[in-house]
Amino acid sequence: MASSVQSGISAAAVNRYIRGPGKVYKDFTDLDTPGTLLGETKGGSVFDWGLEFHDVEPDGALGLIEGHRFVSKCIPSLEVNLLEATSTSLLGFLPGADSADETPTKNSEHLGAGTAIDSPGVALEGAGDVDFSTLEIWYGASGGGAYTKATIDTDYTVTEATGTVIRVGAGSIGDTDIVIAIYEYDTTSSGDAYTIIKPGQIAAADHWTNVALVCELSNQSYSNPYVVFVVKNPLSEPSTVSIPGGGVEEAIINCKFVGFFAPGSGLTLANAPAELWLGKS
Repeated sequence: MASSVQSGISAAAVNRYIRGPGKVYKDFTDLDTPGTLLGETKGGSVFDWGLEFHDVEPDGALGLIEGHRFVSKCIPSLEVNLLEATSTSLLGFLPGADSADETPTKNSEHLGAGTAIDSPGVALEGAGDVDFSTLEIWYGASGGGAYTKATIDTDYTVTEATGTVIRVGAGSIGDTDIVIAIYEYDTTSSGDAYTIIKPGQIAAADHWTNVALVCELSNQSYSNPYVVFVVKNPLSEPSTVSIPGGGVEEAIINCKFVGFFAPGSGLTLANAPAELWLGKS
């Protein structure tokens, strides 16, 4: 008697295998305009639709009931093991990160006497490149001696948009005191050797349009032999970066991009932040 067990192998099956690790792009549009390549990967990638379900379980039910299951959440993700460290990939790795701060340059600047920084004030030389978290204002008697660190809002104010320092009249900076500003600033003309990435609070602008994993089908003679896994409106959930101890090993930067619904597009499953594009033969 011949076996009735059959495999799923067919003559066309060999054409539809997903082969290779694919490429990961930021802000993917289509194959002609794929966006920004994040770089080399190692260890593959993992796409997850991120579906969570709610099952209605009425009294008397002995198990799950057809028609009683609903999608309660859709939190899709694309986990990528980056091998190549670029500013684009690392900024995506750390949501809300600030890359405007490059190799910081320390600056000490004489602002003049106390009356010189009365309104409209004095603009710092570093202006829009100042890292205001490092700004310190010091004042002391013109004849020399010890200097005292001024207190912001009590002794002076600073307008970050213009880098302007103004004395507060009721503060401790005297009319004839010498006023000095100490701060770090960044400018492309300062010979920056690094892009410094720092954590920052997440804003709406930190969401990318999407992140997409583009893979090939095994039959490249198809008119569109690709599979594309798309996570839309993503932010990353960064993991730790483990530096290998071996002398000739490479660090893997693991990054999990998670899709978010866009309120302006609608919060239904039809607008879920995930898509799979399967190329047609």
